[in-house]
Amino acid sequence: MKKVFIAGGGTGGHFYPALSVAEYLHEKGFSITYIGAKRGIEGKKEFPFGDKILLDIKGVRGKGIFGKISSALGLIKNSLYIRKILKKEKPDFVLCFGGYASLPLGLAAALSNIPLYIHEQNSVPSYTNKLLSFFAKKIFITFEYSKRFFPKRKTFLTGMPLRKTLKERLDITKEEARKEIGLDINRKTVLIFGGSQGARKLTEIAVKTAEKLLDISFILITGKNSEVKKPPKNMTVYKYFEDIGLLYQACDVVVSRAGAGTVSEVLLFGKYTIFIPYPYAASNHQYFNVKWLAEKELADILEEKNLTEDIFLKKLEKALKTFKEKEEKIKKLGISNAEERIFENIDEAQGYK
Repeated sequence: MKKVFIAGGGTGGHFYPALSVAEYLHEKGFSITYIGAKRGIEGKKEFPFGDKILLDIKGVRGKGIFGKISSALGLIKNSLYIRKILKKEKPDFVLCFGGYASLPLGLAAALSNIPLYIHEQNSVPSYTNKLLSFFAKKIFITFEYSKRFFPKRKTFLTGMPLRKTLKERLDITKEEARKEIGLDINRKTVLIFGGSQGARKLTEIAVKTAEKLLDISFILITGKNSEVKKPPKNMTVYKYFEDIGLLYQACDVVVSRAGAGTVSEVLLFGKYTIFIPYPYAASNHQYFNVKWLAEKELADILEEKNLTEDIFLKKLEKALKTFKEKEEKIKKLGISNAEERIFENIDEAQGYK
C-alpha cells in the first residue's frame, strides 16, 4: 500500500483543501497520515481518512524577537520529530497545503529526500509555500496569478480542491434548491456572507438593503459572533449553514469576502459575486484572488473602505440586472476536478503509471 503524509492547517483555508485531497487519495487506496497543529482548526476536526498527528507549534510572523526565537526553536524541534517518523514510516511522498503547520513536514521531507509536493490556495503565496517551493518537486496553484511567484517548469494550475458534498449540489436545479430551503422559487435571491473576519458592518448594511428591496429574497450568514434580532420578512438568517452548496444553487448573486475557497466555489456554481476583500489579509491576497475576475467583468470588487449603504445598493441592483448573461462564462472558469489534477501530476512524477 502506498503511503502519503499530508499537512495543511491552522485555518480552514488550508485544512479543507487538504481534507478533500486526502479523501480522494483514501479512495485510491493510499495510507494517509495527516500532520497539523494543536491550536489550529484541525485540532477540533475529525480526520476520517487515516492517522492524525498534532504538533505544538505556532506561526512565526508578526511576533517580537523573543516570540520569533521561541517559534523558530519549536519549528526545528518539530521538524526533527517528524523526520524521525518519516524515517520509520517511509512514505512515498509528502503533500503540503501551506499554513505554519505544513512547515515541519515540508522541511522534514526535504531533509529526508522524500518527494515533496505543495499546493498554494491564494493568488499571493504564503511564506511557508515560498520557502517550501525551493524543495518541491511540483507546485500546484489555484489561480494563474500565482505563476509569477514560482518556477514555471514545475508549477501547474490545478484549481482548489473542494468538498465532494459541495460538488454534489451541482446536480440539483435552482428551483429545487429554493424549495428545499423554503424560498419563493420565482424571486431573485441574494446570498450574503456577513459574519466572517470582521464583516459586521456588511451585516448591518445587508439588513437595511433587504428592507429596501422587498421583492428580492436574501439569505444572510452572520457567523457565530453576530446576530440579527429582527430581520425583514424577505431575509432568511443563519449563523452557520453546513450545506453551503444548496445555498449557492438557490441564489443568483453572492456577496462575500474573497478567500480562495469562496472564489473557487462561486466559479464552480457560476455565481456573479460582489467581493469585499478582507483588507488585513497577508499581502492583500484576497484582493488579488479576484482582481482578474473583476477585470473580465465577471465579478465586482467593493473595498471595505468604500463600503457604504448607497454604494452597496447600487452595485447590488446592477448585479441583479446583469447576472444571467454572465453565469455561463463564470461557470467555465470553475475547476471541479482539482483533486484529480493533483493526483495525476503526482502520479506522473512518481512514475506510478
